[in-house]
Amino acid sequence: MGFEGICMVVVLCLNMSAVQCGGDVLYSTTSVCGLKGASVVLPCAYHYSWIGHYWRGEWYEERSRRVRGHNPPNYDCSLKIDKLTDDHSGVYQFRFYTTLHRSWITSKPGITVTVTDLKVKEVDAGDENQAKVTCSTSCSLHSELQYVWYKTGQTLQDRTTASILVYEVASYSCAVSGHEALRSPANCVPDKQCWGVTYSYENSCVLLGSAVDIPCTYLHPKDDRINNTFWFNKQKSNNHPEDLNLADEYKNHVENLGNNKSSCTLRLKDIRVSHSGEYAFRFTTTEGESYSGLPGVNISVTALQVLTPPEAVTEGERVTLTCDTTCALSKDLTFIWYKNGQPVTYKHTTRDNKLHLNPVSSEDAGSYSCAVKGHESLSSNDVSLNVRYRPTHVSVSISPSDGIKEGTSVTLTCSSDANPPVHTYTWYMKSGAESLVRGTGESISFNVTSDTSGLYYCEAQNELGSQNSTGVDVPSKEVAAMILTATITTLIILAVLLMLGILRLSSKKKAKMTADTRTTNANTQSDAGLVYSTVTVRATTSDPTQRVTTHDQDDVQYANVQINPSKRQEVPLYSTVQMPQSSAQDVANASVQFHRRSAATRAEDDSVTYSTVHKQ
Repeated sequence: MGFEGICMVVVLCLNMSAVQCGGDVLYSTTSVCGLKGASVVLPCAYHYSWIGHYWRGEWYEERSRRVRGHNPPNYDCSLKIDKLTDDHSGVYQFRFYTTLHRSWITSKPGITVTVTDLKVKEVDAGDENQAKVTCSTSCSLHSELQYVWYKTGQTLQDRTTASILVYEVASYSCAVSGHEALRSPANCVPDKQCWGVTYSYENSCVLLGSAVDIPCTYLHPKDDRINNTFWFNKQKSNNHPEDLNLADEYKNHVENLGNNKSSCTLRLKDIRVSHSGEYAFRFTTTEGESYSGLPGVNISVTALQVLTPPEAVTEGERVTLTCDTTCALSKDLTFIWYKNGQPVTYKHTTRDNKLHLNPVSSEDAGSYSCAVKGHESLSSNDVSLNVRYRPTHVSVSISPSDGIKEGTSVTLTCSSDANPPVHTYTWYMKSGAESLVRGTGESISFNVTSDTSGLYYCEAQNELGSQNSTGVDVPSKEVAAMILTATITTLIILAVLLMLGILRLSSKKKAKMTADTRTTNANTQSDAGLVYSTVTVRATTSDPTQRVTTHDQDDVQYANVQINPSKRQEVPLYSTVQMPQSSAQDVANASVQFHRRSAATRAEDDSVTYSTVHKQ
């Protein structure tokens, strides 16, 4: 397709709908059911005309008008929503722009998201000796899901379907496999009087200093009234449950979030290591009956600890630091790393609870700690990372730094940064292209003479390698004087050469100006010159008052005429001279002299003399 064809397609697309011009959004389903607290994926793909480029995309929820920015790769616009709540319910649509289309490209009706929780419901089984219970939801979850069933808080083995048959009066609850922490409330089945306590999870790992909630529900005979409820720590009760609210150890550390009907949730605050143990809920009725929800929930308390390699690492190796715990924290946590008290934000990467230093360098040495995002104040203790590297930043200092004269004692000191420390310092002095060894040790001292003056440098070496410093010049008095003399002489020569150059340029400029002036004058004079001249010569006596006749004329005067011809005029090479009449034998000579000025030199004259005699 030529350029004109492309332009025509662009114009047409600007005036057509997105679908007509080849843009569309495709959903592989129109509805998704998600479990409260879990995650869900909205499957989506998009495409558009080959003309134009993807510009921007987003998901839009109609009811709440909530927008989620989304820039999917490779035409996949699927969206994952984590930790579902009731607020996530609604109709979602994906829409996008291209550099060609003026409006959003989308597709309706979109995907309807429904969020559900779990409930245990009794279904008539048609038999007095058994009952059918179902793990019910408000929408259809995936048909291939497996379930976990609990009887009075205990797991029922080999019961993995959404519905089961039960034969005993007890409290039952259910959960989706893989999401056991999202357990349903307990329900008494058959619908008769029963006792029971249900917890949402069996075990929990808690960060030292943080807080944790233990969700809980309980059942009791409907005709009984609750007299007292409390939580206790099984390990600290000695077979006699003790209310946590009465224990000094738990003062200001517990909060009951439940009620006297069915909820019994407990919150542990600013938790300590001593708070680890199995927690259970207990209640008593006005009839004197009591019930303890055992087994309870095991709480493990952990602090954060940075694990480093057991020995020092060498620069260039790959090193991984781990933010370790004594139990498994939630997978959704984000870890933060610190070096010398400052967040690690440079080239290295973090993944889960690990910090990867690849490759490790001397700059990575220092004290490291870690924390969980949202609990930055609960960071781990600092752990030092020891990195071995060859000497760096090698330099030389001289003492005294000035006023060095012949015979002065000077001290050169070599310093460097190295791990392990430098074990050998070697001193060199440059002598032409060679380097002469002048000593060893961190410092050397000597008297300044013409033999010891020169450029000094040091070499620092440890077991991993070596590095040289830059040179330091140590001059003697004589050397300094020679350098000063040579410098002054060089400056004088340069000044003289500069002056001569200026004079020469000035002379050339003046000569050029003079030559231009002469050329101008010569042209002016030649324009006013004569083409030829007629000269009349008469004989005279020595007395100017007397007139001499032609008969008495003995001598004839010579007349000289100079003509300077111009370049523009053609000057005749002769001139006519009129002479007075005289005797035939007396012929006077008239001389006419022409001076030609050379165009090249404008200073030399060529003379040509012609004579023509006319008698008068």
